[in-house]
Amino acid sequence: MMKYANLKPLACAIALSGTLLLPACSFLDDELVDDSPKLEQLEPARIPEVKPIVADAELDKVQARYHSALEVAEDESIRRDIHERLAELAMLRAEQKLLEGTEDPAPYFAEVINQYQALLAYPMDEHYKPEARQEAIYQLAKAYALTGAVEESTQTLTQLTEAHPDAEFVAEAQFRRAEAAFSRGDYVEAADGYQAVIDFGPATPYFVNANYMRGWAMFKRGWYPQSLDSFTAVLDLLLPEGAKADSLTASNKNLLDDSLRIMAVTFSYLDGPDTIEQTYADIGKRHYHHLLYEKLGELYLEKERYRDSADTYGHYVAHNALNEYSPGFSVRQIEVYGLGNFPSLILPAKETFVRNYGFTSAFWTGLSEEQRQPIKTYLHTYLDELASYEHSSAQEVSTDLAKLDTDKAVKPEDREKVRAELVAKRARHYEQAALWYSEFISTFPEDPKTSEMAFLMGEALYEAGKMEQAFAAFESVAYQYKDPARGAEAGYSALLAADRVLDSELLTVDDRAAWTELKIASSLRFADTFATDSRAVAVLTQAANELIKQGRPLEAIPAATRVTQWQPEANQDLRKTAWLILGQSYYDTEQYQQAEVAYTEVLNLLPKNDPQREDITTRIAASVYKSSEQLLAAGSVAAAVDQLVRVQALAPNSEIAISAQYDAANHLMALERYDEAEQLLLDFRKRYPDNKLTATITPKMIVIYEKQSRWSLAADELLKQARASGDPVLQQQSLYVAAEYYEKDGDQDQAINFYREYAHNYPEPFGQNLEAQYRLSELYREAGNVQNRDYWLRKIIETDRTAGEQRSDRSITLAAMATSVRADDFYQEFQRIPLKLPLKQSLQKKKKALQDTLGMYERLMKYGVAEYTTQASHRIGAIYSQLSRDLMDSQRPKGLDELELEQYEILLEEQAFPFEEQAIEIFEANAQRSWTGTYDDWVKESFKELERLLPARYRKPEAVEEYSNALR
Repeated sequence: MMKYANLKPLACAIALSGTLLLPACSFLDDELVDDSPKLEQLEPARIPEVKPIVADAELDKVQARYHSALEVAEDESIRRDIHERLAELAMLRAEQKLLEGTEDPAPYFAEVINQYQALLAYPMDEHYKPEARQEAIYQLAKAYALTGAVEESTQTLTQLTEAHPDAEFVAEAQFRRAEAAFSRGDYVEAADGYQAVIDFGPATPYFVNANYMRGWAMFKRGWYPQSLDSFTAVLDLLLPEGAKADSLTASNKNLLDDSLRIMAVTFSYLDGPDTIEQTYADIGKRHYHHLLYEKLGELYLEKERYRDSADTYGHYVAHNALNEYSPGFSVRQIEVYGLGNFPSLILPAKETFVRNYGFTSAFWTGLSEEQRQPIKTYLHTYLDELASYEHSSAQEVSTDLAKLDTDKAVKPEDREKVRAELVAKRARHYEQAALWYSEFISTFPEDPKTSEMAFLMGEALYEAGKMEQAFAAFESVAYQYKDPARGAEAGYSALLAADRVLDSELLTVDDRAAWTELKIASSLRFADTFATDSRAVAVLTQAANELIKQGRPLEAIPAATRVTQWQPEANQDLRKTAWLILGQSYYDTEQYQQAEVAYTEVLNLLPKNDPQREDITTRIAASVYKSSEQLLAAGSVAAAVDQLVRVQALAPNSEIAISAQYDAANHLMALERYDEAEQLLLDFRKRYPDNKLTATITPKMIVIYEKQSRWSLAADELLKQARASGDPVLQQQSLYVAAEYYEKDGDQDQAINFYREYAHNYPEPFGQNLEAQYRLSELYREAGNVQNRDYWLRKIIETDRTAGEQRSDRSITLAAMATSVRADDFYQEFQRIPLKLPLKQSLQKKKKALQDTLGMYERLMKYGVAEYTTQASHRIGAIYSQLSRDLMDSQRPKGLDELELEQYEILLEEQAFPFEEQAIEIFEANAQRSWTGTYDDWVKESFKELERLLPARYRKPEAVEEYSNALR
């Protein structure tokens, strides 16, 4: 069965669609829109049957035969069938005429109407089924519609729906009725009719269009929320979850666009984007939510309501920040601000775009690289613009600051406050500019413009006082991006930033050390990378200087060496600094010969009258001095001395020269080069009389003179030392040693003087005093001054006697010695007394001397000193032996005859013999000391005396040979 054919729209009339009738005129009085439904935008409910066009002659023949049959037919059911065929043939002819468009089809449709009215006049029976009657009513309504008889068509459709509510064509009939009501402006009836169609459910081919037209009916009635519900239903049907608008048919695409547009108009009549959110907060948010905003924004833009359009896009973003469509809406908002000439709103909007969708946003993190590409297109522009704006704003504030002091509009008392505010404002602009630069760099790390952005970021951070971040930015430009245009400037700016960081008093010790290390590394990198830059050699010099300050001489050496070798040659000041660094570095690393060379280079670069020359000269001397120490450590003492002597020639007035000369003398002494050492020390004493080391020269001179056996000079030095010293102990010791030295040098007078001074003035220590007395006794003995000698011998004896607990073996020995000397004097006196006539008198004198001498030797023996005991024993025996001999050798009286002389001789022998016997006894006792191991000269002498006195006993040949043979 044929349905309504598709016809072109007829303005302001009932238009023909494939399956429905729609009003073609605008439904809106608002001149903003012309959104009335368009027939070509609605998809047909059914595909029309395609029938071949039949020639009029053929139709005429067929119709004629059916008319003939009708005239003869009597059976009612047959007649009804004939009328049904005639009605169909009339509809076929009328539709052909309509399609051909060559003549008015109205008369033909009139025939259709007549035939269907005749058909419907037949009563219902078992042969005339409801389905056929429903079809006839439907076709009649169609014919009325195609002739423009809307009311008759509507009435016919009402008849169909009332008589056959379940008929196949009821939904379409209801739709046609609703259309008719819509056309005459009865929107309430139209809405009810469309709802009746909707109630048939999605199975009816009019379901989508019924929702669409119901929305229009609600809109025309002013029931906007209900209208939105209907249009939402249309969108839900056309765009189910996952569907794309591009996949729709052309008619459905038009229907979609019209629905969105009328919804946009509806939203604009209400609260715009707020209504969108409120509507879907109630019924549930849709996946095509963005299309609603998009159409509303476009509507506002068409009407040049720029702010409303931009706000619509912004509203979507605000409520759907992480939605995939939000970046595009943000861009549209920015574009609309531009179209509407809202410059003050553009930059904030771009900033919002960057914050919402840029590199640091949560949105960005969730995207793939492919998804980021569209956003990057805008980020590239926006970030550049934002950064440039903030940077230029900061510079404008700088200009205001420069003019502040001369700005008459600012009161003097307010200037500091205004200045602080401007400084803070400028810092904020620079910091924000740096933030945008940083985001650009992170977003576009490989972009050709990135290095420029990094450089500008460094400048902004530097001006904002963010030196640590500025340093990193400049470093990246210079050494990461290796910007050929800005690299050198960036590298140098990084160093300036590092200096500013290190100027801070708030740095901790660890942070300062870390930043110092960073600056050094950056400086060395600058010199390596930008060697042709005029600042490179100065930067390298500074790095070397910092390395030496940090106690890193091994690293400073290559850096400073490069400066000295720089081509073209660095200026004199830089070369001087580099040589200074090398000198210090070599010195610190114990490379003293190289240090000397470096300092010499410095000296050559200094003007003759430069006050720094003295310091450099001293450093040279110190280097030479340290070289000598190394030679000493290596055992090259002589070479070390040569270096030390050089120091004096290099820097005669320096402290190091003093130490060098002094040390050289010491080492010469160790080498036993005493003459050279003497000359250096004497020169030192003369050159530096007030130096603290001068006081130590005297002991060294003493040693030198001692080693040369120049005892008097040594003594003179000792006495000089004693006089210069406030130490009484040293003075006392020096006095004694000086006396010894004078004695060694044969200057007895000086020796006696100083021994005597010592002996009289220093009773303590006891032993030293006693030795001085002893030396005096000896010196006086050697001088032949017996009286003084005897004085000191008696002094020795007395000192020992009164020594008490201090008495020692030495004091006893010396006392014994003194006693021995005095006893020997008595013995000599005894020997010198001759026995002469008158014998009695001379013998008496001799005996007196004998007693005195024996008394002295007895006292000597009491000391118990073996050496002097054997001497005393021998002397006593010798005294008795001497007396016996003297008696026998004494003078004989004259005038004695032979008998008298013989008797006199006998008498003498009787007198002399007891003395000889006593002498023998004493000699034997002394000789017997050999049995206990004492066999000194005096024991030997005693044996000799015994050989003389008792030759028969003591003058026997030794039996050594026999004893020796017996041992064999």
